[in-house]
Amino acid sequence: MQRIIQNKKILLFLITLQEAFIAIIPFFILTGILTLLNILIQYFHIKLFFISPEHFSLFTKTIQSYTSIIPTISIAYFFAKRIKISEIMAILLSVTTFITIVFYEHPAFPLELPYGFTAATVTNPIIATIFLKYLYPVFSLDIKANDGKHYAYRLFNYLFVFFIAYFATMITYIAIDFVMDYLIDELNPFNLDLPGIVLLVIRNLLVQIFWFFGMHGEHMVNALFGKELLFKEMFPNLTYGEFQRIFVNIGGAGIGLAILISLLITAKDKTIKKIALISSPFTIFNIDNILIFLVIVFNRFLLIPFILLPIMNILIAYISIKIFNIHFTKYYVVWSMPVFFDAYLKSHCITAMILQMFLLALDVFIYTHFMKKFFSSQSILTHASALEHNLEIETELRAKEDIKAFQANQELIDANFKIREVIDNLNKEKLFIYYQPKVDIKNNKVEKFEALIRYNDNGKIKGPYFLDIIEKAGLAPIIDIWVCKQVKKDIEKFRKLGFYPILSVNLHPDTLKSTDAISKILDILKDENIMFEIIERSFVDKTAVRNINRLKSSGFGLSIDDYGVGYSSLETLIKYKIDELKLDKTLIDKIESHRGYLICSHTIHLCKEIGIEVVAEGVETQKQLEILKNLGVDLIQGYIFAPALPLNKAVKFAKEFEKLHLKLSRA
Repeated sequence: MQRIIQNKKILLFLITLQEAFIAIIPFFILTGILTLLNILIQYFHIKLFFISPEHFSLFTKTIQSYTSIIPTISIAYFFAKRIKISEIMAILLSVTTFITIVFYEHPAFPLELPYGFTAATVTNPIIATIFLKYLYPVFSLDIKANDGKHYAYRLFNYLFVFFIAYFATMITYIAIDFVMDYLIDELNPFNLDLPGIVLLVIRNLLVQIFWFFGMHGEHMVNALFGKELLFKEMFPNLTYGEFQRIFVNIGGAGIGLAILISLLITAKDKTIKKIALISSPFTIFNIDNILIFLVIVFNRFLLIPFILLPIMNILIAYISIKIFNIHFTKYYVVWSMPVFFDAYLKSHCITAMILQMFLLALDVFIYTHFMKKFFSSQSILTHASALEHNLEIETELRAKEDIKAFQANQELIDANFKIREVIDNLNKEKLFIYYQPKVDIKNNKVEKFEALIRYNDNGKIKGPYFLDIIEKAGLAPIIDIWVCKQVKKDIEKFRKLGFYPILSVNLHPDTLKSTDAISKILDILKDENIMFEIIERSFVDKTAVRNINRLKSSGFGLSIDDYGVGYSSLETLIKYKIDELKLDKTLIDKIESHRGYLICSHTIHLCKEIGIEVVAEGVETQKQLEILKNLGVDLIQGYIFAPALPLNKAVKFAKEFEKLHLKLSRA
């Protein structure tokens, strides 16, 4: 359990960071557009009538400089929201400490923000919000609002907390910075006497790791270790920096063009595909920030290719240049030169372009493999397969059209964690079917039961807490089919005991929308005396209606469950051949009130007039029972008679109930 809690905390931490980065994608799209326009203006010497090229370039660089502080604001907001502290205070503290850190590292006026992410961009808001969280209970003024100004008083309570957290954050950051400076000086790999190709591999490894954690890898490595290596010649007329741009970072960090192509090949989500298409023109000019923050940052599934493929490109390109003796010109290739053009302009030979094509194809192939694994892990089909296996449900159920994709990124990851946890704990040894009696109070008989799922939690029999998670994940058909199979087995057990009840089985709307699932259920319960309980919103979907009609035409009974809650329509009673209607517990709980009594009374009498049997569920008190008897309800289901019971006890209850009332009638 401790391990699960720890894993969940780590997952929530990653979710929060991903939320923060996804939230600022529009900003990166804007900076990408400005950068691309600036490149085109400089390339083609375009003159804008409203601004000079020099001023436009300066404006672009100014916007780009905000890339160091915008993520700080976003991370502070989402972390504050996650740990339930004031978002505005977290943002103010994070921005204030970030600006202080920038000035501490480069004291100058006017203050210039660093271009791109720094270590402080990511770590500072996390440290600041944590201090706010844990210092608030100690230093809060604890002023209570009594005039409705709750928000203002809440912020005022942070007065001392803010200042103490500010100094605590700065002291912590300075201490960390001191330790990091020492470690970097002592462990700087670029001070070692190693071959240039080895140093380039080390440099790429560090760049990719920084990018993976949401920091601008190139800028971070340049700031920490310098960039002298990039200006040294690797081959005649080809520097390490040019080699890196032409043969390693094809389309940007982590081989951005390969990420884009593999994303377009594997992604099924329309939103992700749209963002990928939007980022295409930027990636062509080696601007791939959007892609990195969309799919790479903190994505464990893509960590291996993102870090190792650039290193693979280095080694293959280095060996190929030596083997094929590729020569290079003195033409200087700028970082934004599109792929293939850069190789041709630098070499004036087709071989270099073919080498690029080969590397790109290999990178796309490998990325596609990992992308498929990533999207598969997010797909609820993976969970469906695991659940089928745990419950021994055959894989012939393939209701793919019913599997619902979760909409938001947070919901996706959070729900995946929950559903995995549930599936890992679910198996056929822990799930049971219990039967709750529907008591015929007119004839004093118990011939009908509702099949209900029960869960064995370390010896304690509980209700199915997991159903809501299972249903939201689109896995309800699998559970419903398992229930039908268990009911089929139990029917044989009932018969061996000389008992022939009418059993009710609940079907989820998703199950009714699945033609495959209904076909399977019809096959399992063919010719059995079964009543299917259906909630009314099932009738909204055309496919579900067709499948409901299939159930009815196959001889099964239909019951409207939870009537009186949510979607309740008289049209359903008129339009469809319903055998039974169940008054929801919420109506029964109000039956002693005047309005509740009238609604129940009119519903019961209406059903009697049109030949529908009425079940009152959730009956718990003698008073409710007496009122319902007087109103002429057919069946009572509730704790006043019995909870859901194991099969043997259900049979025993039915027989003893009838014997008792037989004795009473004779007496």
